[in-house]
Order: sequence, then C-alpha cells, then structure tokens
Amino acid sequence: MAEEAKDSAPPGLRWRRRIKRWSIRLGITVGVLTLLGAALVGVAEHRTSQAQFCASCHIMEPYYGSWQADLHGGKLEIACVECHYAPGERTTVNAKLRGLSQVASYFSGRYGATRPRAHVSNDSCLTSKCHGDLKFMDKPIQLGTVQFTHAKHLKRDGDQEKPNEARLNELSDMLQELVGTERFTELEHVAKEAGPAAERYDRLVRLAQDWNAAAERDALVEFSQLHHRGVRVAQLSDLQCTTCHSYHSPSQVSPAAAPDHHFQVHTTTCFTCHFNNEGFNTGTNTCLMCHSPPQGEITVHKELTAAASQKLQAPELAAKPVKMNHADILAQKVDCIACHADVARDDSTVTRRDCERCHDQPRFFEDWKEPFTLELVTSYHKTHVKQQRAKCLDCHTEIKHRLIHEDGQSPDKAFLTTVLSDCTHCHFNPHTDQVKLLLGQGGVGVPKSEPNPMFGARTNCFGCHTETASGVEGQRVMKGTQKTCIACHGERYGDMFEQWKTGVGLSLSDAEAAYQNARKALAENTTASPEARKKAAELMAVAESDLRIVKHGNGIHNVTYAMELLDSVTAHCQKAIDALRAK
Repeated sequence: MAEEAKDSAPPGLRWRRRIKRWSIRLGITVGVLTLLGAALVGVAEHRTSQAQFCASCHIMEPYYGSWQADLHGGKLEIACVECHYAPGERTTVNAKLRGLSQVASYFSGRYGATRPRAHVSNDSCLTSKCHGDLKFMDKPIQLGTVQFTHAKHLKRDGDQEKPNEARLNELSDMLQELVGTERFTELEHVAKEAGPAAERYDRLVRLAQDWNAAAERDALVEFSQLHHRGVRVAQLSDLQCTTCHSYHSPSQVSPAAAPDHHFQVHTTTCFTCHFNNEGFNTGTNTCLMCHSPPQGEITVHKELTAAASQKLQAPELAAKPVKMNHADILAQKVDCIACHADVARDDSTVTRRDCERCHDQPRFFEDWKEPFTLELVTSYHKTHVKQQRAKCLDCHTEIKHRLIHEDGQSPDKAFLTTVLSDCTHCHFNPHTDQVKLLLGQGGVGVPKSEPNPMFGARTNCFGCHTETASGVEGQRVMKGTQKTCIACHGERYGDMFEQWKTGVGLSLSDAEAAYQNARKALAENTTASPEARKKAAELMAVAESDLRIVKHGNGIHNVTYAMELLDSVTAHCQKAIDALRAK
C-alpha cells in the first residue's frame, strides 16, 4: 500500500523529493571534500613551511647548508618562511601566487639559472619574539679592530648633526664673502660633485686661485666634505637589515663547504659608505673614526742575523726587534698614510655601463650627467635602495680594505703598489696652465676666448710633442718642434713655429716689464690712500694670475689667447699705476 501511495504521488512531488535527496548527498560530499581539502591545505602549509621542504629543491642546497650552520637554523630552528615573508604576509593571496610561480619556474627548468632574489624585511627581524626589544642597538660588537654599535648608525637624531650644519653654514658665509655670490654658486656646485676626492679638492683650490680669493685649502676641503657628509647621514635612514647582513656564497677554497653564517655581515657596505669619494684619512674616511690605535708597543722589525745587521751597518738590530708605540706616532702627528697607504684599494664609482646591465632604454638616462651631483646621487639611492632594495654591490664596485701582506703577498714589494699607481700622490699636475691656454679659458682679466684652432681637428698633446728631450731636472720629456707643424701643414708652415715663439716671447717680455714697474710703484708709493693701494693691489693680482698662465703654460699652446692675456696684464698694470697716482 505504501509503494502504491508513493507511486501515486504527483510527478512534481516526486521530483522535489529526488532533488532533496541529491542535495543532501551533494552537501555531505562537499562537506567531506572541504574537510579533506582543508586538512590537505593545512598539511601542505605545514610541510611547505619547513626548512627541509626548501632544501628539497636542489638549487637551495648551499642556502640550506648555511642556514643549518647558522645560529638562526642550527640552534633556534627559525623556519625560512618566518624571515622571508614579512609578518602577516605568508597567508596572503599574493604570497601563495608567488610560491606557485616559483614552483612553476622550477618544474619548467627556468629556475636556478640565476641566484634567487630573496629579501628579508626589517619587520621580520623586529618582531617581538626576535629583535623587537632593540637590545642589539647599544650592544658593542667587535668587527676585527673596529667596535661597532647599531645605534650610532640607526638611532641618529637631528641634534647630532647640528654642529656640522652650523660649521657648513659658517664656511658658506665666509666663502661667499670671499668669492662673491655668483662665483660661490659655481664653487658650491664643484664641492657637491660626486667623484674622486683629490680631483674635487684640486678643482676647488684652482677656482679660488683663478679668482684671487684668499680661501685656504683646508677650508675648501672641509666645505666639500660637510656637503658629502650630509648626504651620507641622510642615507642611513634608507638602511635595511639586509644592507649589511646578507648571504655569503660558499668558500672559494672549498666550493662544497657551506658558509658558517647564513646572514653574514658584509663589511663592504661599511667601506662603500665611508670611503667612496673621500680622501685618505679625511672626512668619513678618518681612520680613528672607527679604529682604536693598538695599545702598547708593537714589533716593527724582527731581529736580524748578525751578517744582515753588519751589511746595514747597524749591529744593534741583530740583538733585539725594533718596536714602536702608536701613541708616540700620533702625538707627533704622523699621518696614517705614512705606513698604511695600502689599506684601501679600488673605488666604488658607478659607471653608465654598470647601470646598463639593468636599464637598456634611453629614458633611464635622461638625468644622467657626469660627474654626478649629490642631488642626483640622493635621487638614485631613493629609487634603488629604499624602493627596490638594491644592495651596494648591485651598482658599486667593491672597495678592498685590508693590509696587503694579509693577502699573502710579499710586503716588501706589494705594499707600494697603491702609491706608485697614483702619480698625483707625490707630483702635482704641472700642465694645468697649458690646458687653460688650449681651452682658451681660465684667465681673470680675459676669462674666456677661442680655444686652440687645432681643437677642431681633435689634435691632442701627442700630435705636437713627438721628440724626446731632457727636462730641467734631467727627466725624460716630450717636446714639440717645427717638424710636427710641417708634417701636418706642409713646408710653407716651416717658419710658423719660430714666428709664434718670437711673437709670444716679445709680448711676454713687455708684459713682465710692465708688471715689474707696477710692483715697484706699489712698493715705493707710500702717500697713496689705503683705498687706492687696495685697488692697485687687486689689479696687480689679476695681472699676476694672467701672467702666470702664459709664462708657465707656454703661450705657443694658444697664441691668440696668450696675446689677449698679455695685453690684459699690461692694461691692468697701467691701471694700478694710475690708481696710485690718483688724488
């Protein structure tokens, strides 16, 4: 009877009953699958969060090995994902997609061609269970002979730099008064260029000399250093934990060996910040800013054999080693470079070629201008370091900072390499005035004129200076002769060289005579007013500067400009005499 009642039910009711049964079954199935899926995801999440899972990828073997040897892994067992994902980031959709992308790259064979570009956020380091208490900030850390504290670099306030800012303002006011507002703009521009320090300092000194400004070299150097220091201090705010702490590749001596530190300190970062564009033992490159001098006596020379000491006619050296105390050396103001010129080698200049490794489109170089200004350096750092998390060696070449004999080389030869490769360490450039003449600029009375006509043919020093001669000190020099004129211009120019020499020589004699007469008048005229004597002295300074360029630079390098300068010398000397005679 029940079956008959069921079959006799209306068709619509039977369909509703079937849909209800299937809905219940489907719900149960979905529920079971959801529970199984959740369990699977949970297991997968747990499994993929383990460091051992990361190690299952063959390209991760050296990274996993260094993690095991490191405090983070070997003792604390901090999982990779706890550092390589910022707090709260691991469960986001973006993080999952990133993981899937890595899996796809691995199985497609594209992964491992280059080093994994892993990043550790500061937030991961500064969680409450790690370094969030900031106890590390004031803890002294010994790095070789340097005692380092994080706070000195990361917890700086505005008050610390106020004395330097006040000194910079003081120097700016003084230099602006000496050279004038318009010239000060040019002086400041050179001071803020990012390039080799020695060249920058020499340019500042030459500018002051050309303007006859009584600016001391030390003041100009300090002026430039303070500008650069301000930029370096500002860059400290961009530092990330990974700027200094990062993975080191396995030892070159034993490629199979893992590094003993997964998050090692790259002291190259220190050298790049402190040494780049600084002179030796000045500014942020000052030795005692980081190093403490050794205490007590150290051995300078080991004792010699009796035979060796006799050859040196110093028998006492065979008896005992020679010792010295750094305190005595510092008290005598002996510069560190006297013994340690080799401790810093290479520079970290960034070239356009370095940038083109990443940027291959012209639009990236619209602002490029060499030498860099500090404003451009600041802009590039903000883009690459703060926003893109670039590391120093991504752009800069490496500066090496250690004694050469520590590299296993022979100290009696190799430690001189640094000095011998830098002629300007001992020899000042003697060709400054020649270059001014060739360019047709640099004078005071005549600041600018036409360059040497041969510039249009790109003729350089080698074109004219082809014959060997002896200099005033007996050294080998290359000189120019009329043969070089004939070689390019033909026989009809055979007399041109001598004519130029004669013409410039006669005008130079006249200008020197005018200068001597004006000097004599200034020395003998004691009745002129202070204002007149001051004006005459200023005119004589202009004449002296222009006369020096022609005399030292050899006016034949640009006859036209030399004649203009010599005419200016004569005119300024006459004006000086007239000023002294004025009532």
